[in-house]
Amino acid sequence: MSEPDQLAAIRAERGYLLSYHEVYARTEPGFLEAYTRLYRRFTLDERHLSARERELIWVGLLVADEEAVGTLHVERGYAAGLTTDEMAQATAVAGAAAAWRPIFFAARAWAATLPMDGFARYHALLAAAAPDLSARETDLIAVVVHAVHQQEEAFLHHLDRLYAAGVREPDIAEAISYLLLPRGANALLWATDQWLGAVESGRVTPTGELAGVNTRTRRS
Repeated sequence: MSEPDQLAAIRAERGYLLSYHEVYARTEPGFLEAYTRLYRRFTLDERHLSARERELIWVGLLVADEEAVGTLHVERGYAAGLTTDEMAQATAVAGAAAAWRPIFFAARAWAATLPMDGFARYHALLAAAAPDLSARETDLIAVVVHAVHQQEEAFLHHLDRLYAAGVREPDIAEAISYLLLPRGANALLWATDQWLGAVESGRVTPTGELAGVNTRTRRS
């Protein structure tokens, strides 16, 4: 595909062009075509999650990553039927999730003088942050938010909850896969390492596609 045709196709699909489209259409069109296919699969194609869930997770992820170039997903959220308040609640989940670290610091370090149920406090914040989102939506947002910050125990806690609620493994995998574009392969690798470690330890039991997965892929 020629440079003008390649750029025209991207503009037609996305409604805009970015600087890297211009640069790579001229310097390495094969790379740009491969990236365009990846982007289409990650963010445009229907996979396992609903459009509503996809955009709620993207909003929470981009807020957690403090990514200013994220309003496109707000626009896609509106197109998926989300309200302004629902997307604001997704941003609030990202903020409430950050309370995990101070809450559990206090619960551990000050247990003798300030006894409290850290889980109850944490989940009360999440519930207050997102009263109109389902528990499934909140947990999908939170598991990705904690992967952004590589908060191991918090990530695993929400993974536990997703399994307990019967959320399908492809749904969880799709949500976690969104890390690749804004955060890179290492963030995705961290999350999948944690997931397979939880399977290996018996913390979670595969219920479908991950039955029989090799949990020692990087260590065997």
